[in-house]
Formats: sequence, C-alpha cells, structure tokens
Amino acid sequence: MKRTVLITGGARGIGRQMAVDFGNAGYNVIINYNKSEKAAFDLVNELNAREIACQAIKADVSDADQVKKMADKIAFGHVDTLINNAGIAHIGLFQHDTEKDFDNVIGVDLKGVWLVTQAFLPSMISGGFGRIINISSFWAERGSSTETIYSAAKAGVNGLTKALSREVGEYVTVNAVVAGLIATDMNDGVPPDALIKIVDNTPVRRIGRPEDISHAALFLADERSSFINGALLHVDGGY
Repeated sequence: MKRTVLITGGARGIGRQMAVDFGNAGYNVIINYNKSEKAAFDLVNELNAREIACQAIKADVSDADQVKKMADKIAFGHVDTLINNAGIAHIGLFQHDTEKDFDNVIGVDLKGVWLVTQAFLPSMISGGFGRIINISSFWAERGSSTETIYSAAKAGVNGLTKALSREVGEYVTVNAVVAGLIATDMNDGVPPDALIKIVDNTPVRRIGRPEDISHAALFLADERSSFINGALLHVDGGY
C-alpha cells in the first residue's frame, strides 16, 4: 500500500529535502508551509512533474484551528507518516528575551509538534500503523548559549517523543532525529568563528547537509524499523 507522509515546514531546507526524498521513495507527499508559499508550490510543481503525488497546505502549526483545517484538506486520505519538522530559531541573551520571543519559539517548535501529532495520531492508531518522526536538535541536550528558548523547546520535543512512544508504540512508533548543525537558511546567521568551532569539535569534520537528516527520517519511517521506538537518533557527525 502506498504511504502518505506529511512534512511540516516542508517547503525549504531540511523539509524540502525530505519531500523530495520521500517522494522518490514512493510516498504521497503533503507539504505544510506557513510563510514560504512560492517555495511550497514550486516544489509541488517539481514533484508533480516527476509524477509524484504532492499537495501543499498552508497552516501555522502553533494555531490549533489552522492545524484542524489542515487535517480536513488532506487530498490523499490517510496520513500514516508524520514528520514534525517545522521550527523557528531565536538568538538573544537570556536577559533580553521577551515573553513574545518565548511564546513564538515554544509555540512553533514544541506546541506545534503537540498539536499536529494530536490531529493525526488517532487515524494512525485506528489504522494499525503509523510513524511519527520529530526533528530535534543537539542543542536540546547540550544547550546553546544565546539560544535558551530554542534549546528548551527541543528538549521538550525529546521528552514528548520518549513519553508518547510508551503510550502508542503498539501501533505507532515515535522517534526523533537529533540534528547537528545543518547547512540551511535558518543557520545562515551563524558567525564564521562559531562554525569553525563546531567543525573542530565534530569528528567527521564538517557540518551537516539536509540529506543527512532526510536519510535518517527515511530509515525511521521504513516498515523494517518497527522495533525502533522512543529513540533519539543523533545525526550530528559525532559532536
């Protein structure tokens, strides 16, 4: 049976790479986006041209009403593979962070995972099969100076992953890809000296590429990975 994957934040960066790779692997692909409308529909056209069934749906994952409406718009019926990838970053000194900064980052990076999972988990359980893959960060465990809120949000994603895997593992596996620093637009603002320091502390001597995360997600989504549940799969070059 052909599987259907929903990728939040699927229009750019890691999400875009996953949309391409899952499509090439035979999945129907649903791309969730919020602000990157042109990128989303350019990607839909690209995949459709390769005869890959693809749909783009706009929704702010931090908004419960928008998430519910997204669930009602799914064109391919049953979503059995969910990748919670949507995320935003915020860099700033802790004492300068505002409540709005906190609400924005936690809203997308943690609450968004919770809302989207709640929307699609019931049909996975009733269908007797599901894969939930949360995209986390190595900063969740190590913490990143000037990224306190982001680090806290991703730590929450790790905790959610482990707890939910114990509740629903009989039918749905729940895992996280703990990503290292990946070459995407979101990380364009990382200072060169910080990049050098991270590479110096990474045994494989490079930063990550979007396909590194995408390949890990494909591995966790595969039916042959059915005994992997509650795992935090580190894809960070050994950092």
